Amino acid sequence: MQNSISSEGEWLRRWSKHITCLALNNDLSSREVDAYTDKLVEQASNAELGQVVKDLLNHIRTKK
Repeated sequence: MQNSISSEGEWLRRWSKHITCLALNNDLSSREVDAYTDKLVEQASNAELGQVVKDLLNHIRTKK
């Protein structure tokens, strides 16, 4: 079932920001990455997943 605020995209922004912060601080294990990703895939639509990928790729690009 879709998250009730998914249409606004706010939870996606929070999720992306949280994961990016953890990754930058090397605070993520492989198990945690899998768990966070599984939860995101369960709750997000295709368009929302596409936006997450774009956000993460842009973040990686700007940190190079």
